[in-house]
Amino acid sequence: MARHFVNARIQENNNSLESLKESMDSESKSTAGDKHETGRAMMHIEQEKLARQLANNQKIKSIVDRINPEVKSDTVELGALIITDKIRFFVLAGLGQLEMKRDQYLLVSFQSELVQEFKGKRKGDQVNYRGQAYAIHDIL
Repeated sequence: MARHFVNARIQENNNSLESLKESMDSESKSTAGDKHETGRAMMHIEQEKLARQLANNQKIKSIVDRINPEVKSDTVELGALIITDKIRFFVLAGLGQLEMKRDQYLLVSFQSELVQEFKGKRKGDQVNYRGQAYAIHDIL
């Protein structure tokens, strides 16, 4: 599931970069002047932003690719899906929220404060984080 999500983000970045490149090519064939230069500068800024996002997503993909989905874990560690009574989260990279089959999942970094509280815990353990108690129902 995480691999699919990251690959989709990379494809989205590539599509956006390609579309922007086409726009820049088209823009350079149109009229010159200040408006033209401003438009090109804004497109260049957007291109740099997309390139940074793509590089970041490719780094995340390299992490995801190292995770063997066949290896099951009993504790909270990199690559694990943690299901609690309140939230579901992947220990992967800080990518925000993902919705699949009407369920919400957080994609969080192994270095995050949340994961540090859960690190080493097992199914059935209770974790207190920011004044709330979380019961770990499953670790996949």
